[in-house]
Amino acid sequence: MTVHRFFTNPDTFRRTAAGVSLILAPLCLLLGMAVDPTEWGAEDVLAYANNPAATGVSATLLHYAWVLWVPGVIGLVHLVRRKGVVLANVAGAVTVLGLINFSSLMISDFFDIVMFQRFPVAEAQEIMGAAMHPAMIVGWQMPGMIGSFLGLILVAVAYARSGRAGWWFPAGVLVGMLVWLFGARSWNLVLGLAGPVILLLAFGAVGVAILRMDDREWSSAR
Repeated sequence: MTVHRFFTNPDTFRRTAAGVSLILAPLCLLLGMAVDPTEWGAEDVLAYANNPAATGVSATLLHYAWVLWVPGVIGLVHLVRRKGVVLANVAGAVTVLGLINFSSLMISDFFDIVMFQRFPVAEAQEIMGAAMHPAMIVGWQMPGMIGSFLGLILVAVAYARSGRAGWWFPAGVLVGMLVWLFGARSWNLVLGLAGPVILLLAFGAVGVAILRMDDREWSSAR
């Protein structure tokens, strides 16, 4: 396949973009968690300030994890026809909006670095706490978290219901999300990395299947 055909053939380009995104998104999540400088098992408010380089790399990887899931989700929704189409459409829209919102929240890590480098811990914590404006929580954080986590699971359910994948797909997404969230909140290294690994296996398998798909099968889903 020539480069010209790749970029001019809408089916090839969009199918490839969707498949690659479904692989790269959970991979970026895994790498972002692995690079995070926080000491697992203990909450250290100065971890980011003391390790700005690692924090920057981690925040950037996590940002692109959520961004890269967007074309992947659009590709999954595109392939759902008849069974599960309503769920796919609704869940897909909610998920895309959630992912966009959630990716923007990663910028707070950079403010965390500067605040704890330039102000005493108590003052920095007070400022960061005061920045949690109700509009930011209701309009950004909650839609981002709920839309991303619940939305990805429901899109996987719709995809499996359409017959495009087995029920192992939504099961893997559900388990992966729960394990990752629990690990991240409890500062558990094993679970914090195990969750993204499960998500990489689930989304990666579907992503590879889409990459191997013939353009005619992709286009016939219109």
